[in-house]
Amino acid sequence: MACNLTAAIGLNCKDTVGGIKAIYFSDFQVEGYSEMTFASGVLTGIGVAQTVYRYDVQPNTASLTTTVTNEPAGSASYDSALEITLNILKQTTSEELQLLIQTRVFAYILDANDNVYCIGLQNGCTVTGGTFVTGAARADMQGYTLTVTAGESEYPPTITPTDSSDIDTWPFDGINAGAGAADFTVTNPT
Repeated sequence: MACNLTAAIGLNCKDTVGGIKAIYFSDFQVEGYSEMTFASGVLTGIGVAQTVYRYDVQPNTASLTTTVTNEPAGSASYDSALEITLNILKQTTSEELQLLIQTRVFAYILDANDNVYCIGLQNGCTVTGGTFVTGAARADMQGYTLTVTAGESEYPPTITPTDSSDIDTWPFDGINAGAGAADFTVTNPT
């Protein structure tokens, strides 16, 4: 396999902002990745239907970082860490997070620019750390922090959302538009 460079990279416009709007989690499916289709790093088809659950986050409280590690043996790994803060301690939230902590998931991250990044598609994501915080002072954060990690063999692929306003399918509405194709079912908070 040739690893020659193919393009130049220039300066981009300063027209983006940092941050995450929401995270969508779906149960990990072993056969999931082999059924997915991609075009130039964009997820275009899932093959196996998924129900995704949206977790909304406050601005400036979540981030995604992917670290590349080149090994002397000739391999490279892409380790993603999703840091999440969820405000307000509630029993129902604790119960749902307990399920998230105990399983592997796919994670789809909607950033502040309406880009969607996918982590854990090959091997799943796991919660590797977190806290349950009551706070000490009246203005302290009361809630949860979670670290969700994934190890993959490439940068996180993306999803290209359409301009749809259908909250039951957006931002996954651009995937598998063909008849008989598997779909995402989006479960939004009430």
